[in-house]
Amino acid sequence: MKLMSRDFTRKEKVLLLILTMILLGAVYYLAVDQPVRSAISEAVSEQENLNTQLLVLQQKAASLSRMQNELDIIEGNGTYGEMGSYNNAKAELEELNQVLQDADSYDISFSNVTRDGDLIRRTFSLTFSAADYSKAEDLIKQLCEGQWRCLVSGINVVSQEGDFSQGGVNVGLAATFYETMTGGTPDSGLPADTSASGTATADTAQ
Repeated sequence: MKLMSRDFTRKEKVLLLILTMILLGAVYYLAVDQPVRSAISEAVSEQENLNTQLLVLQQKAASLSRMQNELDIIEGNGTYGEMGSYNNAKAELEELNQVLQDADSYDISFSNVTRDGDLIRRTFSLTFSAADYSKAEDLIKQLCEGQWRCLVSGINVVSQEGDFSQGGVNVGLAATFYETMTGGTPDSGLPADTSASGTATADTAQ
């Protein structure tokens, strides 16, 4: 059987051409244009997030560097407190509480006391929050320059708002109070002298 056939008119050809162009345009829009635009938008958003994170890290690094410089100056000037006689824990804790009364909150955790000859170390970890970076810096400076010899290390400062120029900060650090057995009275809490076994290392506290 012979199928019926006829040539398209010029008008129909034009309409088919227009329809084909519309279909091609739709396919391009859905398959190429939209995915590319979406990928570009995601890339721009990711770049903005990375830039924000980089800025926060740079601010944190600058703040830590400044704080470390302050501690180096304190150490270089020899502005240490006095070494109390063993057991000076009560006075040291009172000083800690006095220094940290201006903190928004704080937590102190003491490690085991160690002894190296006549030198006693009371190491503790401290976390606290302060109204801003300047206040945190001031509290650490007070701790370093207090009555009782205390060396601070391992400072970690985190902005509560993601920007050290404003808002509160959370601070974590390790520190050690130093005491001497000279004038001290041994008690049940006095640890064994590690220097007697030859396992102790030289201490650099002045």
